[in-house]
Amino acid sequence: MPLLTSTAARRALPSPYDSRTLSDGPHTLTAQVIPLSGPTQIIQAPFTVQNRPSVTATTPTAGATLVPLDTAIAAEVALPNPGTGVASNTLNPSTVQLYQTLSGTMVPGTVNTSAAGDIIVYQPAVQLTASTKYTFVITEAVTDSSGVPFIPYTLIFTTGTTTSLLPTPGVTFSKAVVYNGATISTLLIGPDGKLYAASLDGNLRRWRINATGGLTQLETYTGLAGRAIIGLTFDPGNPQVIWISHNDPIPFENEVYAADFTGQVDRLTLSGTGFVGTLQPYLHGLPRSAKDHLSNSLAFGPDGLLYLTQGSNSAMGAPDSSWNFRPERLFSAAVLQIDPRQTPPVTGFDVQTETYFADPGTYDPSLPNAVLKVYAAGVRNAYDLLWHSNGHLYIPTNGSAAGGNTPADPMGTVPAVNNVRTQDDWLFDVRPGKYYGHPNPLQGRYVLNGGNPTADADCGEVVAEGNRNGYPVGIAPDLDWTCPAHNFGRNRSPNGVIEYRSTTFGGSLRQQLLIAEYSAGDDIIAVSLNADGTVNQVTQAVAGLINPLDLVEDRRNGNLYVAELFDETGEGQITLLTPMP
Repeated sequence: MPLLTSTAARRALPSPYDSRTLSDGPHTLTAQVIPLSGPTQIIQAPFTVQNRPSVTATTPTAGATLVPLDTAIAAEVALPNPGTGVASNTLNPSTVQLYQTLSGTMVPGTVNTSAAGDIIVYQPAVQLTASTKYTFVITEAVTDSSGVPFIPYTLIFTTGTTTSLLPTPGVTFSKAVVYNGATISTLLIGPDGKLYAASLDGNLRRWRINATGGLTQLETYTGLAGRAIIGLTFDPGNPQVIWISHNDPIPFENEVYAADFTGQVDRLTLSGTGFVGTLQPYLHGLPRSAKDHLSNSLAFGPDGLLYLTQGSNSAMGAPDSSWNFRPERLFSAAVLQIDPRQTPPVTGFDVQTETYFADPGTYDPSLPNAVLKVYAAGVRNAYDLLWHSNGHLYIPTNGSAAGGNTPADPMGTVPAVNNVRTQDDWLFDVRPGKYYGHPNPLQGRYVLNGGNPTADADCGEVVAEGNRNGYPVGIAPDLDWTCPAHNFGRNRSPNGVIEYRSTTFGGSLRQQLLIAEYSAGDDIIAVSLNADGTVNQVTQAVAGLINPLDLVEDRRNGNLYVAELFDETGEGQITLLTPMP
């Protein structure tokens, strides 16, 4: 899932050689502040308190050399206090820092965590200097959501001379913020040429687009206020009908977990001259994780059916503490196929498949004319999906942070594994009936990603790393699993995806995938394709964004609009990217 950043107030750092008393649940300790060569002091505890959260591994690793100049720093964390995550309101450039080791020059950047609060990521706002030693610091001012401070951590690494991604040749966009306000989750340009935006506050907004790409005449539809809207797409057969996926709100830190089976898809038929219409529930009872793996984006396929990406309920297929021990459901971690041609009852089709508390779930997708079916299984948390003009369905997907659990199969041939290492983010070229690596016992899928079939390096293998566990050699992947179309690496959080259709830039960007990377990267990457739909090359089209979540193209001129999400407390913006000659 996308990472969620913080704009919290900063906490003052101690002066050199202060003594500090730290409250840590039932424990109290006195720590001494030790000055470093950089601008931040590190609290060094005289002993380890068992229930203090800590950093367990980083990318890059300690002492790494030849680190790319466009690197982000990702810190995996241990969270010993049940039900807690990293407190995002303690993450800011004062509590998490990156600086040149020798000169002490600070590197500006953005720091954030994930929805589960199980990682800390620092994305520099500028390219690092070549062949230079850097120090990354997490101070004790960072806490878990119960207020327990982290054990301070220091990482030192040295850059190389190259970047991990080359700029997209001949492609340059100018940037201008055209909206500030709500947490915009999805952008769409309608048949009427207006820009539509869904948001996590449950409101839909739309604007007229002026000659320079600016937004005017804001109108708001409030019929779903209080819900978290993600999916938004117009019906190809009726330009007055918008299909919408929405969910129980995303809980903030220390709030009650969201209820399961509260995802829904509705149909809004516009009427009149204002932003008004008739809202018809189409289906309800979709699964819902305890946090922010949701009923995500919607897209019509070339077959006229509607497709939905449904997030997982767990980190890696088996219940875990980060996700409130919620099990996977029949429709979770999947691409779902919806038949939009059926006539729903007044309250919509009930598609709940399992009993939840006293509410029985009896929906059976195997029945004839079922309105909802599993199209492809094992897609962990795909924010967006794209039916490309080449006929392929491309889906960028977020892998899990470390610490998740996998299920055992009932035959005893696939063992359960606990405390698994971080999984990569993938681009899938999705085919019907196939499996894409996230286990779900109710779908009969048990092996995480590529398993560990041989002692050699295998595609998508799940092996031990540091203090994290993996499969023993000999665990073959699921028969329906295939290698992903592209590996983004760890902690990139690829989310919004479009096919660029304009002939700007001499047509060089036309038909490439543009994907917003929310976390490490803070950019838009361009993915060029071969004639058979496989990935040819990946480059960086736009750098220097702030947590970009979704994007849309105005095909009339090649302009891009990007939704940037500052945090989950109600702040975001839309940035206009205009092609430059």
